[in-house]
Amino acid sequence: MEAYMTPQRVANSILLDKSFAGYYLLVEGKKDIKVYRKFINENEGKLKPTFGKYNLREVYSRLSSAGFQKKIGIRDADFLRTKGNIKFDHSYSDWIFPTDHHDSEVMMINTDALNNLLRTVSTEEKIASFEEKHKTSIRNLAYSLAYPIGCLKLANKKHNLGLSFKPERPEGNRIKFKRLICDTRFTTLGNITMVNAIHEYSKNRDTVLADKVKILEKLQETMEENHNITEVVNGHDLAEVLYLIIKKGLSSTSKILQDADCIEDALAMTFDITHFSKTNLFSTLKNWETSNNMILI
Repeated sequence: MEAYMTPQRVANSILLDKSFAGYYLLVEGKKDIKVYRKFINENEGKLKPTFGKYNLREVYSRLSSAGFQKKIGIRDADFLRTKGNIKFDHSYSDWIFPTDHHDSEVMMINTDALNNLLRTVSTEEKIASFEEKHKTSIRNLAYSLAYPIGCLKLANKKHNLGLSFKPERPEGNRIKFKRLICDTRFTTLGNITMVNAIHEYSKNRDTVLADKVKILEKLQETMEENHNITEVVNGHDLAEVLYLIIKKGLSSTSKILQDADCIEDALAMTFDITHFSKTNLFSTLKNWETSNNMILI
């Protein structure tokens, strides 16, 4: 069904809805609704998924062209703020606001929402023992384990390496993170192993795959650029890593968590207004509210 929800259809559905007089908050997808719905004044704002970042911008543009002003957007920052990104425009004037860090999941993980989740699915004693053994927090360990694949994704984007990181169809097989990370020592299996696995996963797609030597070269080059880790790491990758840590490292038997998607859902539940109010996105939205004399949050 989502494949048929073109930007034109989404924009038209907004323009034809005469029953709502407030602002539309455009978001990338249905998962974002789980994150932000609890914060929105329903009398003033209605969440609308656009099914992709580029679709969001096109929907916004179509509404502007139609003279429709009552809309704002929240987009995942993705690699927007990484070093050397010439597309990052500090003077961008549209009311489309990026998340703190790479995306909404990373924004949530960077707050106490993660600690609340960990304490729900495990115990203080197990968490403390695991962190003492690995001499770092679970949050920092997850970041360090997800950083290489984040850099590989950035290298792929910058240098057109032809790699794929998602299944061709929603029901297709995802990348198995146990092929990238040792789930007993909780260390990466190395860049060569990761590139081999992702290269194999990317075959038989409608892209021209770079050879492994070039991919490794561009990956190493990207890693040496020392990007801000929270801008590079992807929230879904972090969720995959956290799932391994919780299930294997903490030996959690919680029925809440069946897969990495459950991590994202659980974070959306534990991320409350106290956590949200400490983000830059919240401050940006509150400033927008003041400028437009309304209360959306």
